[in-house]
Amino acid sequence: MSRHAFSILTDDEALFSRFRTLASSSTIHRLQGCKAIDELPAHGLIVLDTSGHDLRSQPEPFWQRCCQQHRIVVVSSTPSDDEGLAWLELGAAGYCHAYAAEETLQQVLEVVAGGEVWVGRSLMTRLLKGIGAHRSQSSRSWTEALTEREREVARRAADAESNLVIAQALGITERTVKSHLTAIFEKLGISDRLQLALKVHGIR
Repeated sequence: MSRHAFSILTDDEALFSRFRTLASSSTIHRLQGCKAIDELPAHGLIVLDTSGHDLRSQPEPFWQRCCQQHRIVVVSSTPSDDEGLAWLELGAAGYCHAYAAEETLQQVLEVVAGGEVWVGRSLMTRLLKGIGAHRSQSSRSWTEALTEREREVARRAADAESNLVIAQALGITERTVKSHLTAIFEKLGISDRLQLALKVHGIR
């Protein structure tokens, strides 16, 4: 698995040690306070620990600017959907448990460094349901490239139904649902369920 250079802002020595194992000493930089972010080159990968006192001392406009200039992953030792939503609204590209398995943390860094957004299953479900509540009836062009079965799978996935629930509702296997989603993503030029929900519900 490839390694990505990143910076981290945390007061937690144990947490810093965990992240240091994800990169060699030459590819991780520990920030000494929030203001140090302003000194970094644009488009960097930065991990922010929400338990840091300095983190809470900065106003929202500061974090909005940071999230526009960098790829920000926010980690919390006591994560919550509300906190995750707040950071995503500010522009963060990732939110996860600070003490998740190392393999998961590495995957988070890989996904965010690649330009995608990472959120946990619970938060993703909440986001999808929220999008569904604001659906638009004006955009239906996404259906043109899909088969009738793919449209049904897409609608259900966009409404936050799991692969298992979709499979049971349509009388097919989870493997078939995954195959349909792979085909749907390819045909629509998207890469994840959040993008699918936005397209299906006419948000973008």
